[in-house]
Amino acid sequence: LKCDRTVGQTATGTSAPEEINVSPVPLFLVPRVVADEIRRYGRAVREINVCRTRNHQYTITVGRGRP
Repeated sequence: LKCDRTVGQTATGTSAPEEINVSPVPLFLVPRVVADEIRRYGRAVREINVCRTRNHQYTITVGRGRP
């Protein structure tokens, strides 16, 4: 089942978002890493995906666009 990722996007956007991947982190560090990425990229952050990998590790993908 795929998510529809069109919520909040405009049809006039011309540039594809850039993705930044963060190496796997344990669950207790997910909020800290997300906060660090938001602090680093600010209003340019368009989406944040957190996916569980093996051994209770989580990968974080940050989608950036124009600020």
